[in-house]
Amino acid sequence: MTLQNSTKIDLGLEQRAFQDRSVRRKRGADVSGITEEEYGKYWIKAGVLSGVCVARAFPKKPAKTQTMIADAVGDTPEKAIRALKELLEERDRQRTQKRRLEENSGTYVPGEWEYVEALHQVRFSDAQVAMLKALTIAGKEGLTIGQLTSTAEYKSRETAVKAFKNTGLMIAEYLEIELIETGAARGNGLAQVVAYSHICNSDEPATWIMHPELRNAVRAVLGIRSNA
Repeated sequence: MTLQNSTKIDLGLEQRAFQDRSVRRKRGADVSGITEEEYGKYWIKAGVLSGVCVARAFPKKPAKTQTMIADAVGDTPEKAIRALKELLEERDRQRTQKRRLEENSGTYVPGEWEYVEALHQVRFSDAQVAMLKALTIAGKEGLTIGQLTSTAEYKSRETAVKAFKNTGLMIAEYLEIELIETGAARGNGLAQVVAYSHICNSDEPATWIMHPELRNAVRAVLGIRSNA
């Protein structure tokens, strides 16, 4: 399901900085010598555009769109590619350094803009989108697995848990989040990319509370409100 909304989104200082450095596309521009290569999670295209050597990075398939992530120029297409790779490495390094440590789970939480990018590029199922919406609306109160199962209209709790963890996996893979846990513990780590588990007392089921950065991202992409 495509996560799209007609509401104008403030891209933030990070994205505007890339746009400010961008070589704008021109109608009828003369493009020649196109070179393409894979670089990590990006797909790079380089060539000569109206006399300028330009390299541009796009999300690698199976991303939903081919929105430009960043670009760079150089004396030759090869130098433009090298400059772009340095730019992408610095971009990813800064993002990683800015991730917040969630003390409830020990997970490093991506920033809001990282989540926004992931929501635009990852191909979620309708049920997974329903879960994301429900957790966003629930806010700090969170939802139990039983409530998420009902919201996504799954027939079993096990299926809902699998889909919930897979949502975290899809985001983690796109954003290249390293999860240290292995085995059963790793499954909890996948879910914690989306939310953290909270237990009031042993007599009640745990609630999953979505990270505020992701709640803000879902609101921005889907244009919905949450309770907190």
